[in-house]
Amino acid sequence: MKSEKLVIEKLAAGIINLNSITFPEKVVSIAKELIVDVSGAILAGSCTSSVHSIFNAASEIYSAGNCNIIGRKKSLNPSGAAFINGASAHSLEFDDNCYAGVVHGSAVVFPAVLAFAQHRALSGLDLLKSFIVGLEIEFAVAKAFSNSIYDKGWWTTSVLGSVGSAAGVASLAKINIREIENALSLAVSGVGATRAIRGTSAKHYYCGRAAENGVISNILAMNGSNGPLDVFEDRNGIISILNDKVFEHSYINKIGKEFGLLNPGVDIKKYPVCYASHAAVDGVKSIIDSKNISIDNIDKIVCTVPPIIASNLTFQNPKTVKEAQFSLEFSIAMMLKYGDIKLEHLSSEYIMDSDIKKLINKVEMNVGNLPKNVKPSTKVCPEWSNVELFTKGGEGHEKFVGAPLGSSINPLTGNMLYKKFNSCVKFSDTKFVTKSIYEKLINIEKVKNCRELF
Repeated sequence: MKSEKLVIEKLAAGIINLNSITFPEKVVSIAKELIVDVSGAILAGSCTSSVHSIFNAASEIYSAGNCNIIGRKKSLNPSGAAFINGASAHSLEFDDNCYAGVVHGSAVVFPAVLAFAQHRALSGLDLLKSFIVGLEIEFAVAKAFSNSIYDKGWWTTSVLGSVGSAAGVASLAKINIREIENALSLAVSGVGATRAIRGTSAKHYYCGRAAENGVISNILAMNGSNGPLDVFEDRNGIISILNDKVFEHSYINKIGKEFGLLNPGVDIKKYPVCYASHAAVDGVKSIIDSKNISIDNIDKIVCTVPPIIASNLTFQNPKTVKEAQFSLEFSIAMMLKYGDIKLEHLSSEYIMDSDIKKLINKVEMNVGNLPKNVKPSTKVCPEWSNVELFTKGGEGHEKFVGAPLGSSINPLTGNMLYKKFNSCVKFSDTKFVTKSIYEKLINIEKVKNCRELF
């Protein structure tokens, strides 16, 4: 009787299979939109003070190369470029989200495959395919674990992102199956940031490290290094350590047959704050706009949310930009006063504003269940919100938001995506012409050499 293959062996075979098939048109279309979106997030993030510090340190650590540091006039070797661009991608909390694992997939996978594609002077089509491969392998592993590892406190963007970045680079490198297995096992063996990092620079630092991990693990494998092929199954492997031995193997067997980019899909953020606040923000905006309520007439706002939101949005009275991005109260206050949350709002000028502080005190967050009139369905995402707004005159208004604008259920339009990308380009203060770089990215399959992208 033939023994069951190891997870690493199945993942390696999945990469080989994905490299050989034609992806559904919808999968390719979504992937190209994600490349546009994450490129904008990297550009905007490149000018933040925390990324500037990371860049200065990395410039001393990594050697020169031909891989772009997006937003800067410098190129480094592939591991250095993947690290810095990965950190930039997540530094403003403006990158995408996927509920397969609750991960920021593109922020890790794209910097890794971009760096390696530029290192090898590969085409945009090569990069696009490997980006899809990396995400699909990551999402399959995420589904197999379920979101319980996130609930246990592991920061899944780091843990699962390393799987995705390693898979994407392995796809690009066209290495043999034994080298793929070793690259994956090397990448997986050392994963593990915790969600204690929220509200600090460590969060995007570990995003960059996960991108770098995918590059280095492949280079090591190509040079003969090996890793434990039973890194999932070993008694001290990640299935046991991360998830109390729970792992649904059927999702790994479905690689290439089902696509995470389609189900559950990927959410593109409309606001540069933690995605957990978006549903409540949209609910507040809906009430204010439809009922024409002035902020002076608001007595209080009560947001009923699921536990996952409360576990992320822990800063009721933020004092820093990072804390503000994980504050439901701040996000709602900004929407009330300005009708939007923009990149330029992420500064102490707005965070410490007296009007914002007063509005923050009007917001209350409670953990609860779905309203009785709402049934669980595919139309309700894990980070739903029920908003109740009470006026000083005693009126009450309620709005349930199952999926915010930008979610895979309720996606941004093409015009909205372009508008967001343009805001990122302008915020970066680079000399890029928005339309030119947007067209290049949205048609990335036509690019002959990825060194021409940025």
